[in-house]
Order: sequence, then structure tokens, then C-alpha cells
Amino acid sequence: MRSGGLCVALTPESIDDVFSQNVDGADLIEVRLDYLKNPQHANPVRWDRMPVPVIATCRSARFGGKFQGTLDEECAILETAARNGARFVDIDYRYARAFGSAEVIASYHDFVGTPRNLEAILEQACAAPGHIGKIATQVNSWSDNRRLLESLTKRWPKPVIVAGMGDLGQITRIAGLSRGSFLSYASIGGPLHASATGQVNLREMLDDYKFRRVQRSTTLIGIMGMPVGHSQSHILHNRAFEARGLDFAYMKFPANDVQDFFDNARQCGIGGFSVTIPHKITVIPFLECITPEAKSIGAVNTVSLGSESSAGWSGDNTDAYGVHMALSSVGFDPNGKKIAIMGRGGGAKAAAAAVTGAREVKVFSRGEIAEANQTESDLLINATPVGMYPNIDASPIDGVIRAGAVFDMVYNPPTTKLLQTAASQGKTIIRGTTMFAA
Repeated sequence: MRSGGLCVALTPESIDDVFSQNVDGADLIEVRLDYLKNPQHANPVRWDRMPVPVIATCRSARFGGKFQGTLDEECAILETAARNGARFVDIDYRYARAFGSAEVIASYHDFVGTPRNLEAILEQACAAPGHIGKIATQVNSWSDNRRLLESLTKRWPKPVIVAGMGDLGQITRIAGLSRGSFLSYASIGGPLHASATGQVNLREMLDDYKFRRVQRSTTLIGIMGMPVGHSQSHILHNRAFEARGLDFAYMKFPANDVQDFFDNARQCGIGGFSVTIPHKITVIPFLECITPEAKSIGAVNTVSLGSESSAGWSGDNTDAYGVHMALSSVGFDPNGKKIAIMGRGGGAKAAAAAVTGAREVKVFSRGEIAEANQTESDLLINATPVGMYPNIDASPIDGVIRAGAVFDMVYNPPTTKLLQTAASQGKTIIRGTTMFAA
């Protein structure tokens, strides 16, 4: 049987949509025939014309797909695809059977959650007629991620595919193959073209997440917070890891529940992470120790796991250094100056720590932003997420800015609406990208 790898899932409306896609870098292609306006239009197609092996899928609406026909009609479409060169056929495990010479993926999907008995279900998928067992479930917690990844440590009678759907399940898509999953799935475009929630674009998988570098030995690193979809940290870090030859992979760790994350992170293979909004303060009770700088700031943006198996998590803060470097990039010296900071979270605490020597530092909550703009200052710092992607048209301040310089910690987009306004008024602007890189 052919080895697995990275599979790009196509959701075409027409056959032309299939053959016009750039699938360079993929090991396999899954063609979701149920997305076709008329799945029977695929009957004459020679699937062995594709540059890599094809998985034919025509998932019924009752199993999360779009096909409205009967089971017999679904099977007839898959039989034809197998005769025409599809290397694999994916069908719900309860209806798996032989499809000519194609290898059968006996699958189970749960688009609501990850069932408690997921390993029992995977056993049934493996016991069904077919060559590969598959389970794909919606991930609603880090406990779900842990259980999915742990299922890959078991001995199964045949190859298995394990995929966590949703944004929280990204770790299973990037690390799953290295942990024993037969396949990992990517999309060909954005979320609207994905065949399941949480799929990462093929080019992002290969170029930004350095998917091919992830091995069983790889330590998983990431950015933990909510939201993290806007973050560009994975691009910066993965390029640095590759350049330095470090066996790390950096990804996104969305987490609403800090307790849930810490309870399961180590078992998921996570060895460290950056911390972003809103958890730079709430992580502190879960850490065994923090550096003096992080303690003095009262916030943490970097967490690492000790080298010993019994060692716990330790916290550090590099934000204050980032703020200092950002201010230095435009020659701004805070000594003797008046500083106004919008926000009271971890970023604001780091900013306050970085401007020691200032004559006056006033910190305003998000509810006090209007007051902040009434305050004359030498430097106005935005330490809130207002204006962050995707809400790029938002700004904490409209109208005249009463500060000589404006620093926005938001780095996506690089030039926020706040900075655009400030530049139009002749103010010195400092981009969050400078702090981010530092």
C-alpha cells in the first residue's frame, strides 16, 4: 500500500475546478465529489490523470457532506471513480465495502464534538471492510486534542487517520502525521474552500508551518491566547528554527480555558509557548516560577518547560524589551516625558515597565480611552487589541491626537487605522511590527 502524507482536499463545483488547481507539494488529493453541482459529471473522468493519487469521496448529507442521493447512488459514483483510477475511496465505516482495486478509507466524522469513546469508534473503523481507519472530530477543548493525539500512540491493526476539526484542532493537522496519522489534510484556498473547519491552506502548511520538518522528535511550540488567528508569529519562528536547525515547530494554540490548556499541553507534546491576549496575566498561577523581570512587570509573554520530566512551567517577559527597542527605533527617549498608555493588560504593564524615567505615566482602561485622548502627552501607546485584524477599520481614537508620537502594539495590520490617523496629523508613528520582531 502507498504511504500517506499531506493530502489537499478539493471542494469543486465543476470538474474544471479540479484540474485547474495548483496542488504542487501535496502527496495526495481528495476530491469531494459531493461538492459538484452534479456528481454524475465525474463519471467519465480519468482520475489517474492527476499528478498525485486521488481519494474519491462523495459524502452523504447525513454524514456531514453535500450529497443528497441514496447510499446505492453514492456507492455507484465511488465505484466508477475507482474504475477510473482513483487510488482511494473514503466512505463511512458503517457502509465500507470493496470498491474494485481502490483502497478503502473507512471513516467516522463528528462535526459537533470529540466523543468519549473515540478509540472504540476507531476500533470499529479498523474492523470494517477496508484498508485504513479514519476518525475526524470537532475539537472543543485541549482535552480533545490530547485524546486524539494519544489515540495515535496505540497499536492498530491497520493504518489510521486522526484529524481534529476546528481552530483548536490545528495541532493535530500539523503534528498528526509525525505522530502516526496516515494522512494530514490541507485546503487549497481560504476557509470558504476548506472541506472541514480548521484546515490550513496547503501553501501555509508547507511554507509557513514547515510541515515537512515536523518529525516525531519535534518539540511543539506555539502562541497561546484567544484570538490567535491574526498572529504571524509562526512565520517568524519557523523560519528561524529552520535557519538554526532547531527541531521545533511553531503553531497556533487557541485557548479560552487556561486550566484546560495547562492540564493537557504537556501530554500534547508542547514544550513552550508565547502568550498573547488575554492570558498574559492569567497564566501566572499555573507557572512554577517566573523570572524577576516578569515578576516586576506582573505579566508573562513566554513560557517554557524545564528540561527534566519533573520540572514545571516557567514564565518570562520579553515585551518590555520589545517596547524599548520599538521606541529606540525612532529615537524616542522616555526620560522626562509624559506617557499615556491605553489598556491595562499584560502589554500595558510591559509598556509601563519599559518607560522608566518618564516624568509621568498615565494608564487608561479601554473604557477610559476617550479620557486618554484628552490628555496631552509626548507619547500615546495603544496596548489594546482595537484595530487588530480582522477589525482593521477600528481605532481607539478618532479625531485630533494630543500626543507628539503614537505607538501601536497591534502589528497586524502593520499600519493600523490609528497610525494612519497619526501620520496624517504629522505625528511620529511607531509600528507594532518593530516590537514584535524584537
